[in-house]
Amino acid sequence: MPAIAASGTPFQRLVLPGTRLHRRMMLSTIAALALVTTLSSLSPVAHAATPTETETVIEAVQVPAWVERNGQRRPAQPGQRLRANDKAVTAEGSRMLLRLSDRSVIKLGEKTEFLIETLAEKQQGVAGPSEITSVLRLITGVFRYATDYTSKALGHTRNINLKLATATVGIRGTDFWSMTDSNHDAVCLFEGRVVVERDQRPDIELGQPGAFWVTRTGQSEQPAGQATPRELMKFIAQAELKAGTGVLLEGGRWRTVAGLHRSAGAGSTQRDRLQAAGYPADMVEKQGRYEVRINDLATQADAQSVLARLQADDTLGVATGRVALAAR
Repeated sequence: MPAIAASGTPFQRLVLPGTRLHRRMMLSTIAALALVTTLSSLSPVAHAATPTETETVIEAVQVPAWVERNGQRRPAQPGQRLRANDKAVTAEGSRMLLRLSDRSVIKLGEKTEFLIETLAEKQQGVAGPSEITSVLRLITGVFRYATDYTSKALGHTRNINLKLATATVGIRGTDFWSMTDSNHDAVCLFEGRVVVERDQRPDIELGQPGAFWVTRTGQSEQPAGQATPRELMKFIAQAELKAGTGVLLEGGRWRTVAGLHRSAGAGSTQRDRLQAAGYPADMVEKQGRYEVRINDLATQADAQSVLARLQADDTLGVATGRVALAAR
């Protein structure tokens, strides 16, 4: 075996390749590098947070209502997740409650069409506060946005813009109401601050509770004013779910049974008809027959209300029907 020339300092000679000390030092170096990599990945400032697509959950529905996705319309139901380019639609007498990932809520009134254009979330670190970035469009109807207390306490922020027919409302953390139709756009602030932006005109900032702005088609714009207590109550009621009038929510234990059929074909026909009308009907087989029903109703009164509405619409073919309490 050829001799290895000894050169360098005494310490360098001790750690020549192949020696026991050299192997120990290599293992220690690898372990140290692994520890640095792990700590860097856990550090909230090690990497800049990048936005990722997120979803909004339907928390409650006052039927009938729909969700449109990729040109297809389906009945809205609790627990359903909405993403970018989804449209939520409510019928006359209907409402919808949506919850964003930061716990803030969106309430939609009756005869409303609401589109999520973009929706993304950026989070700082593993468990740090998040920022919601979104562009929403109120095509027609009534909209209310409210920041959840939990979201405020955790330091979550938002950069959300709501597009109306003639203006855009900048939302940074607040509670406000808005509506749009063919005749006018309107915004009313309940808490916080919003900025109403218009093309080639000065922005309008609403920063006091009850501050109210409206513009009417064909009329000159008026300065922002103050809503009366009666107007405030009206605005709030327009977006609130009405108990006992057909409210569905996750975990609701009541159901409306629309029909019991001898064939699967007859049951499927009725189920499809109800779904097209905005009711999330389901069909189950029971002892050789096929039951069509609507689940997740909050109370017995909600189930009775849905049954009465179905029976009053001759096009839905619900002649009898009943309500029932689901087993735990």
